[in-house]
Amino acid sequence: MKHTLMMLGVLGAFFCSAMTHNLAWPWSDGMSPPQTPYLAFSSPQSDTLMFTEGDELLFTCQAGLRSVELKWSLHANGVNKAYRTGVAEGGLANRFLIRIPTKSLPPGFYDIQVQLDTGMTNVVSRNRLEARPVKGICTFGWKADEMAIPDSRPSDFKAFWETARRKMDAIAPDAKLGEVTVFDAAAIGRYNVESACLPPSYDPQGIAFDSVESCKINLAGPDGGRVYGWLAKPSSVPGRKYPAMLVLPGAGNSKRPRPLEHARHGFIALDIQVHGLDVDLEAYPPLKREDPKTPEEYSYYNIHLRCLQALNYLCSRPDVDTSRIIVCGGSQGGRLSTVMAGWDPRIAAAVPSIAHFANQPHLNWTKLCNGKRMDGVGENPPYELSEQDKVIAYYDAMNFARDIKCPVFYNMGLVDPVSPPFGIFAIFKNIPAATDKTLIPLPGSAHDWCAEFDRQAWRWLERHGFCLRAAGAASDKK
Repeated sequence: MKHTLMMLGVLGAFFCSAMTHNLAWPWSDGMSPPQTPYLAFSSPQSDTLMFTEGDELLFTCQAGLRSVELKWSLHANGVNKAYRTGVAEGGLANRFLIRIPTKSLPPGFYDIQVQLDTGMTNVVSRNRLEARPVKGICTFGWKADEMAIPDSRPSDFKAFWETARRKMDAIAPDAKLGEVTVFDAAAIGRYNVESACLPPSYDPQGIAFDSVESCKINLAGPDGGRVYGWLAKPSSVPGRKYPAMLVLPGAGNSKRPRPLEHARHGFIALDIQVHGLDVDLEAYPPLKREDPKTPEEYSYYNIHLRCLQALNYLCSRPDVDTSRIIVCGGSQGGRLSTVMAGWDPRIAAAVPSIAHFANQPHLNWTKLCNGKRMDGVGENPPYELSEQDKVIAYYDAMNFARDIKCPVFYNMGLVDPVSPPFGIFAIFKNIPAATDKTLIPLPGSAHDWCAEFDRQAWRWLERHGFCLRAAGAASDKK
């Protein structure tokens, strides 16, 4: 089976991560920070900024301003203190060259922080004061396959989650569906732009149906409440079985969008509100900070169970091909997609984007470096898990990765401060080598959505036979 680290040529834009960008607000073309419009980084040695060999790594920084000098500093990914500094070699056309020797550079991810001197202190541009000098960041991976991954998985991890599964399986979905609304191609495009934070039609090659239908749905929840969501499917063809897609949301407590884009790609799609609230309230209560003393006390215990109930419901539908159920999502949705892929063998494939909450021991180490002391770059200093850390370990996405057997298609924004690359790569590295797994680095991209990643994910699903048209009409009929 494949173990792939792929290059992505075209980068898209917007906050967090239809396949992975499931946000219930209007479309915008703004990019999430720390993307720096005046600075563009590249390397003649690697388009993806993932390196496996060489005595010296070369980086080019193209400045979009008249420039005098570029200073740089090298940091462990996410660590404030620099352990190397320098001045970039100047070039024509405001281009600069940065050289990073690899001798004694431990495997892992690194930030190059730069400061561009334009000869000015501050400048008023378009009625606002812009900071000078201009600062930017470039993150790269060095021999990431050899990066040390801490082992925080509790000894009773699988038993704990199997017990939780039995609890949810004992509760029938008891699905209640609302009024059905039909959307034609033009209506789907309008809904994408106005309510789903998507362009009107960004993957015409993958569209299988011009008309879809959608309704509200709610299911019996794990806590005596309900699991609310939007259901969308291709307009009915009697006797046909469809692949299904469970769409899991990014973090926060907010409205959910109808998964119409998934439906016109040929899926019965279910997007759920994981906090046990309706999908279209005018206002949502803020999420509270937590200090769980046991794994069951953590809010994600019931969040995981709500995701499981949504899967149970999809499996109960007579029009779902239960051999082709996909899970996807961005940010928290990438985290939960990883959880479901590792927890439940009914998941046939997963497309987690910018997956959040992974490699928590290493994240704690970076906080320790930034807040209390600095041990330099190298093997992580010994880290003793606190009692809360031991609870959180049951929810660390990388601890579910060991049990993933289905094909997976990941991405990671290299300058993402919310889902750092050391976390996503820990998930990827922990997935068994025999699994068909692909990871696409997104150089220069932060906690963001990418249209081309979605398009490549749709084609990947087609190649694996998970899309309706890829499987053929005959196999989709009962």
